[in-house]
Amino acid sequence: MKTKEEFEEKLIVGVKIRFGKEYAKEHYATEGEIITLVEGDFEDYNGLYTTTEYSPSVWDEEVGEFNSIYHLFGNDFENWMDNTIVE
Repeated sequence: MKTKEEFEEKLIVGVKIRFGKEYAKEHYATEGEIITLVEGDFEDYNGLYTTTEYSPSVWDEEVGEFNSIYHLFGNDFENWMDNTIVE
């Protein structure tokens, strides 16, 4: 996976991801931890009204909200690092 589109095609609801050593060190995650993507909802205010957007995500219990794949790995997946998809 190299392009944003390739990441978006692969990182869908139900996919399992294993955090790598490099990612865990840089992003306060646990190396080897496996997460499963679920559908997260996000409010998007465009200056006129608010809509609800949906994205593959994980629930963050500490803050009580979802972290989308874009929060986790960057808008262009530049923070994917050494993570792997678990088959």
